[in-house]
Amino acid sequence: MIAVQLHEIPKDIRWPRRLLTTSAWYVLSVVLVALLPVLIPLTALYDLVTRNQLSTSRTLLFFAYYFTLECLGLVIAAWLWVRYKAGMGDHDYEMANRKLQRWWARGLFWGALRIFSAQVHIDGLEHLEDERPAVVLSRHASTLDTMLPIAVVRQLKCFRYVIKSELLADPTLDYCAQRFPNVFVNRGSDNPQFEIDKVIALGKELDDNDAVVVYPEGTRFMESKRQRLLEKFADDEEMYDVAEALTHTLPPLREGGVKLVTTTPKADLVFIAHRGAEDAAAMSDLISGGLTHARIEVKIWRYPAEEVPRDKEAVREFLVDNWKRINQFVAGEPVTVPDEAREPQPVTTG
Repeated sequence: MIAVQLHEIPKDIRWPRRLLTTSAWYVLSVVLVALLPVLIPLTALYDLVTRNQLSTSRTLLFFAYYFTLECLGLVIAAWLWVRYKAGMGDHDYEMANRKLQRWWARGLFWGALRIFSAQVHIDGLEHLEDERPAVVLSRHASTLDTMLPIAVVRQLKCFRYVIKSELLADPTLDYCAQRFPNVFVNRGSDNPQFEIDKVIALGKELDDNDAVVVYPEGTRFMESKRQRLLEKFADDEEMYDVAEALTHTLPPLREGGVKLVTTTPKADLVFIAHRGAEDAAAMSDLISGGLTHARIEVKIWRYPAEEVPRDKEAVREFLVDNWKRINQFVAGEPVTVPDEAREPQPVTTG
């Protein structure tokens, strides 16, 4: 039994934070756009000398684009709020904000790929677009992959995201994502059970076209993080074996993700594996060319709800088995999708 219902989770609305981030985003947008005519020739010269494939110039252009898109999103969010106060219904308000979220995420994702001349190849997109309720478990290796599910689907889908609370520093997420079911988890909370309960609550009352998106590793993969986990689990044979076997990912066994699967018996399970964006794990990596001319490959598979175990220990084993497949995919090895998961069809975009 869960300790909290979704509607009982308090929203993290702090106006001092919002005033600071909103004003900062507008200032940065104006300054970057205004300085582009001066800075672009300088960065282009630097890129020419360093043979950097214009990565520094692309990064500058991307940040100008990012802050401008954010500011446009904030204007639309404010207009939707005015319409809501003027009588827009709750359902219409939620759907309007979901459309705004999709527009914003797709704009950032595809805009970044075009600026850096990157491509995406997807196997199994139809599994993500399936209208049946689902829990989506995705590998986490970069900022880009946080937008991947909502950015690649070809129609409006009602995603519910588990988001780290640090991202409330992004004002568009702060305003828009708190207007419909998403949860912001505080990874350093002194009440971790409440944070787990929030994740579990997000999976309740899923309807057709609803999907909960969670990154069960809990953080972006880095080899240094993997080594720290191996040291942490030195006296835990089971967890050490899991961490050692996963050479390109982290164990998907955070308590919130495991319990989310055990408490959503009517939801399908969707796995997202991807490779090609590892060198763009942080924004600073963009300057060094981590995303320039990258080819991002994505493989998606889906288990019908009746094929997913719900006992906690069985769920842990099930997640690890599939995460080993994700690990193989990242490593460039052949991946066999089990018979109970439907085979993907290829989609190439870019």
